[in-house]
Amino acid sequence: MLNDLDAQAARRRVTDAYADHEWAPHPHTEAEDLRLAKALAWADLERTGTPLDAPGQRIYLLGFVGPGPDLKLGMVTRTPSSREGYVKAYIRTHERRALAYGCFLVRAWISRPLRTGVGDWEKRALNAVGALEGADRYGEYFYDVDFDAALEMAQAARRRSLAG
Repeated sequence: MLNDLDAQAARRRVTDAYADHEWAPHPHTEAEDLRLAKALAWADLERTGTPLDAPGQRIYLLGFVGPGPDLKLGMVTRTPSSREGYVKAYIRTHERRALAYGCFLVRAWISRPLRTGVGDWEKRALNAVGALEGADRYGEYFYDVDFDAALEMAQAARRRSLAG
């Protein structure tokens, strides 16, 4: 069972360690802290996107520490014919790809499933996050972007896409 307070403290320690030593973890970064931070990110996905296996389109944000991008913003679509567990498997592919570059998942958010309109939302969100001061964008990947600021911009983009 995940203790939220312990996991949040671990995530802070990991994030702080990588902020001080961008290209490598601080020598005192514990593997257990990385494990807890990852577990909390997955718990956040489960909480914000419940039910994760429902059909529909979703926007997601993945926050990483390490020498690669800080953030991945994208869209995933689960059709009724997609296999069970599709959304989790899709997110895990990004997590595995990041691990290959020495980056670790520490933050995550996913929207609830929507039937339509996610493409416009994704485009607006990508542009809004890319416009944040200091953001360095490479497609759906961002460097030097605060996760909470990106989440706020992505959610505001949703409201703008609904307004037309």
